[in-house]
Amino acid sequence: MFAYRRAAGTSFAPTISFMKLATRYALVGIGALGVLSLVGLARSAHFRGAEIVNYLIGVLPSVAASVAIPFILFGIWADQRPAASSVTTCRAFVVVLLGTGTGLIAWEFIQLTSRGLVFDPHDLAATVVGLGLAGILFTLITLPGSHPA
Repeated sequence: MFAYRRAAGTSFAPTISFMKLATRYALVGIGALGVLSLVGLARSAHFRGAEIVNYLIGVLPSVAASVAIPFILFGIWADQRPAASSVTTCRAFVVVLLGTGTGLIAWEFIQLTSRGLVFDPHDLAATVVGLGLAGILFTLITLPGSHPA
């Protein structure tokens, strides 16, 4: 599953040599959508647990959406540009991440104007945490030596 390659002057870095980056990005997005679905299932089952569990069930949708949206969008981008350089790939991910963050934060503030929706400042914080987690996952997935340029 993992191949270890060593370029001259670098340390060993594990790479997933059989899987395209676009596929890796899309799989992370699908995994985050799975988390979103599980949290929705726990909410609909009126799951009751410790206070921290209830809190996490309340904010995890914001974290999961903050990871799922950029990775699904970026998986499409990466599939269309398989020969993009590492610099171009990183810049594009930052643009997607900032766009996702702007949209999700705007959505939270739009909820202030609706009677049917609930604004929660904890969701804002969870969105920021999710965006940070997405950045970390992107860095781990886009390992040195696993990109064409």
